[in-house]
Amino acid sequence: MHKKNWWARQDSKLRPDRFSLGVIAYEMLTGKLPYGDGFSSQRSVQKLPYQSACGHNALIPDWVDGALKKALDPDPAQRYDSLSAFLGDMTTPNPKFVIQENRPLLERNPVGFWRSTALVLLAINIVLVLLLAG
Repeated sequence: MHKKNWWARQDSKLRPDRFSLGVIAYEMLTGKLPYGDGFSSQRSVQKLPYQSACGHNALIPDWVDGALKKALDPDPAQRYDSLSAFLGDMTTPNPKFVIQENRPLLERNPVGFWRSTALVLLAINIVLVLLLAG
């Protein structure tokens, strides 16, 4: 057996382990599964959209979410080639995953958005009640 063929077979055996590591990291950071609870096989995962980790936990940086998304890609060929590359992207911001544009407040902090909206509406209602009473 050629060394190259042996290594190719070993690498194909390790890719599912890297996917599993991505699932574990995602679940540790968010408390949720990356594709929800509705999948039972890899074929069913390919039909489901990736759920952004930032949507579950606003404290997760975009570049960590990008690393998780790549590690959890349904297509094994699109995932990380090595564990060290995945760990590197999880610990150091990868410029490919850093989002330059500012996300709206509703996406960054939905609770803060609705809280501030409620306060503005309360202030408007108080002004209207004072105008109608006086």
